[in-house]
Amino acid sequence: MVTNAVLGGVADTVAQLITAFQSRSQQRSEGGDGLISIEFEDFDKEKPPAMGELGYAHRSPSPFDFERLTRFMAYGFFMAPIQFQWFGFLSRAFPLTKKNPTAPVFKRVAFDQFIFAPFGMWE
Repeated sequence: MVTNAVLGGVADTVAQLITAFQSRSQQRSEGGDGLISIEFEDFDKEKPPAMGELGYAHRSPSPFDFERLTRFMAYGFFMAPIQFQWFGFLSRAFPLTKKNPTAPVFKRVAFDQFIFAPFGMWE
């Protein structure tokens, strides 16, 4: 369970870092920053600035979202026992044989994608 939670946390961290890097490089390619830039992130969190107001045109990338990281890790932690049971069932239902080991693998993948995967997207 801990391993699943850590892997989910690592995956989300990497995803957030890639997104932040891409948005920063996109901002730089649009130009206008120069050597000095001033960012105003927290003017009014309840009401975003209107079109044309300071801060609307050049939004800085959002900071690291620890709440999202916590959700991913909790999801991985609590899904681990269910996934363990599911993959155990698939191993028993479609055992690998020496004669044709690829057919059971394709059956396992098909069952996993069509039966279990739709429930995993509700996260």
